[in-house]
Amino acid sequence: MKVLNEAGVLSRSERFFATPSTTARGLFFYVTRVGHYYYDERYNFLDSSEVAHQESHKNFFLAFVRAGTMYFETTQVFAAERGQVALIDCHKPHRFFTTGQAESMWIHFDGANSDAFFHQILAFRNGKQTFTPASDGRIEQDMAQIISGLRSASMTEVDCSQRIYRILCSLMFPAQQQGCVPQNDLIAKAIEYIGAHLFEPLSVRRVADAVNLSSSHFSRLFRSTTGFSPHEYIMLHRIDEAKALLQSTTLSVKEIAFRVGYHSEVNFITAFTRKTGSSPTQFRRNTL
Repeated sequence: MKVLNEAGVLSRSERFFATPSTTARGLFFYVTRVGHYYYDERYNFLDSSEVAHQESHKNFFLAFVRAGTMYFETTQVFAAERGQVALIDCHKPHRFFTTGQAESMWIHFDGANSDAFFHQILAFRNGKQTFTPASDGRIEQDMAQIISGLRSASMTEVDCSQRIYRILCSLMFPAQQQGCVPQNDLIAKAIEYIGAHLFEPLSVRRVADAVNLSSSHFSRLFRSTTGFSPHEYIMLHRIDEAKALLQSTTLSVKEIAFRVGYHSEVNFITAFTRKTGSSPTQFRRNTL
């Protein structure tokens, strides 16, 4: 569908709408409107506009900038340049604008755990809402295929959901998408080191020193590669070992706590219960 009446959007632009099924609303990621826009300096989309209050807009917005620069205003003003992606929560105040010629592909999406993904991506990326994706072009391809699929009415809701999920995962874990062999090798070495010393006093600094990285850089790289903070990774693997001991031995809870690296039975019980939903004694009783 050609766009004919939006200021700053040139006539060769396209926009398409999609109404999700009940199944998609309940189970999938889904799009509500998508577009491929060409802009000039007049483009200035405000959340006070009538369009911004439509259901198809009140969700999450993902834009891939193919040319020029787009600007976004939320709680901050930031720009996305050619080859970059912007991610916006359109439930909250926002503005999109350009100051010259630009081009972008964009989708409005929702469903599944979109809200949780949005906040986790920002948490993993230190609050940034613009990203430079991997050079393999996967995000651009997926967005282009979603738009093409709506144009031709040939894309199933399942396929669309899978593509949105893949895009969100690549924004959350860029190191996994970019094939950063040297960095991934460092994380592999760190994981190997953790496994070899899991039951010893094991701080983030100690693991970072083992792979010759600063604690802060190591923590960021570890999270972007694995999805876990180093501390959480160590804790979860200690709990996994504790589960095996609870199920296969008659060791006391206190003995197991110290064996898997805890120096306090109380701290072990608290961590185990918080992560599994049951105490060590309940877990043992329920798995015998």
